[in-house]
Amino acid sequence: YGHPVLRRSLRVLRHSPARRDHALELLASGRRAEVTRRFLLALTSGYAGSPPLERMAHDPVAYVGDMLAFAFRSFRVEGELVRTLLSPAPGDEDGKGDGEGAESDAVGDDEDGGGAPMSAASMLGQSMSGLARPLRTRVMQVVSSLATRGGGPSDPAAAMRLGGGPGDDGDRDDDDGGDSSLDRLAAIFSICGLLRFYGSAVTKALDKLGGGSDGEEENPLRSTCDACLSDAAEAYAASLRAYGAVLSSSSPASPGGESGADLASRAIIRVAEGRSASPGFAEDLPGGGDGDDAASRLLSLPFLVGTMLDAASACPPSGPDDAAALRSALQVAARCGLGPDDVGRYASAVDGMGESSLEALASSEARSVLSSTGLGGVTSAYRDWSSSAAGGPMAGHPGLSRGELEAATRAFYSSLFSPPVPTFEGVISDPAMRRTARTRTARRVAGAYRELYGAATGERGGYGPDLSFLGHDPDQVDTLLSL
Repeated sequence: YGHPVLRRSLRVLRHSPARRDHALELLASGRRAEVTRRFLLALTSGYAGSPPLERMAHDPVAYVGDMLAFAFRSFRVEGELVRTLLSPAPGDEDGKGDGEGAESDAVGDDEDGGGAPMSAASMLGQSMSGLARPLRTRVMQVVSSLATRGGGPSDPAAAMRLGGGPGDDGDRDDDDGGDSSLDRLAAIFSICGLLRFYGSAVTKALDKLGGGSDGEEENPLRSTCDACLSDAAEAYAASLRAYGAVLSSSSPASPGGESGADLASRAIIRVAEGRSASPGFAEDLPGGGDGDDAASRLLSLPFLVGTMLDAASACPPSGPDDAAALRSALQVAARCGLGPDDVGRYASAVDGMGESSLEALASSEARSVLSSTGLGGVTSAYRDWSSSAAGGPMAGHPGLSRGELEAATRAFYSSLFSPPVPTFEGVISDPAMRRTARTRTARRVAGAYRELYGAATGERGGYGPDLSFLGHDPDQVDTLLSL
């Protein structure tokens, strides 16, 4: 392309745009075949001393990254060739007067009535059109395999290229389903970041070449990056929802098991940190780290956090540590770019989940304490009596006779010297939350005694004037339980 004879020949043909365009189309067709040949050769056998790209087929992110990098290098090489071809040849007496380089060559006398002459961007698009189709096929093959690997890829050859035989994917998923699902989810997201980065790089290169305007024909490589990004973002969103849907099946009671909130927080942290490290979500990209298009919304941090919090809230609560894990994930997401408004909104939701879990735990432990201290039976009988419409005295209700109440309170008073209120050491990891749970449990136990004491000493008690068996008033019990 740099030979002066070829460049001067094109200068001569500028006065006949039809012949000039035909010559350029022949050159572009030859370059298209050569670029496609090099890409296919690089995939299977290696090119220019480099190892085959498919050597990394076991690592989907590296495999896609290598293919996109090779395609972009080919794009830049072809761009320089086109720029050289359409620039004035050295010593060309006609070139000095143009002063426009490649753009002046694209504007000639339309003597042949052939319409607008072929521009540098159009010729570059034709040169890259042969590479774009196999590139898109392989990228989407990888994404589809990652998105459907929970049931095994539909194409056994794809499974072989992505690592392992066609029969071992299902076994690997059964062994570590949570980890493998999260790995595949993070891999799809990383591929989306690569597609964003190289799509932006192609756009910048086209703008410098003068082919980024709306009036120019769309470049095949940029179209491929945009189309693959859209499809990959949809696959990521579907995989994220599927990951959230199976969180409720996790069992923290099993050895090494994790709750749904733990798995959700791991997904938030993994994807958010991957987003922060990916060049495809840098703020200096055109449109910033996030855009208004559908793919950008699906790849945004609010979509990730919102989907995982919705899934975690639908899981059976395993304890207050669920909220602590989600708060930690929110902090990571905030450092990775989650907006303050979104952080505040999601933090309120997590606090609500933690509060309800803490209340449920305190209520359950208070019932256990009442049962172990002797008040479990009489408190149950008291609730039945207070909710009945009979209106009789408390002492006449089954389970609340004077002897039964006296025996229950005697056992309860003896336990106050060493209150069996749990410390939650093995249940809650946060010390402050453990203290809060213990305090709430003690208050619930003291509140249950206060209700019994008030009803027994009230007008409807029916225990007579001698209430000496009620040896401690509620304030004393509250003080002893809070020690």
